[in-house]
Amino acid sequence: MMTYKNLYCALVRSMSEAIDLYDEGKVILARETLHKALLDAEDQVISHDIILDEPISSSHPAED
Repeated sequence: MMTYKNLYCALVRSMSEAIDLYDEGKVILARETLHKALLDAEDQVISHDIILDEPISSSHPAED
């Protein structure tokens, strides 16, 4: 399973790769790299195949 931190790092790596491709004049490939990274991230989030890095604590209890 992937954590949110790992998902974020993967997106940053993909964005960095896309920027390098763009700088090399490979604009279409850069766009496709970003598009694939975003679709992969969306699939991970939708399928809930991500675990939390740290427990979420709430200072306000849920109200009914």
